[in-house]
Amino acid sequence: MRKEELKQLLIQYGDAIITYKSVNSNKSKYNVCTLEFENEYIQSKSNRASETEETLLMFCWDCDSFRLMKAENVTSIVPLSAILKNGERNE
Repeated sequence: MRKEELKQLLIQYGDAIITYKSVNSNKSKYNVCTLEFENEYIQSKSNRASETEETLLMFCWDCDSFRLMKAENVTSIVPLSAILKNGERNE
């Protein structure tokens, strides 16, 4: 997956479950992530990471921290609303 494609899907979905291949173990892993940083909880978290051409900065709810995700390692992205059966986001 390309970085811009990953970013657009996360913007569209709001919160999403991202499955990716671990760089170290090559095993499939997942995180529940968002790009919506405009809430008090996320803004209270410290972040020293910076995006690169290959990575996208996101907040992972299940890790309770920011993380840089390499878009090329992403194998799937599913809206959290689909898992929770909340319906589609209306934007």
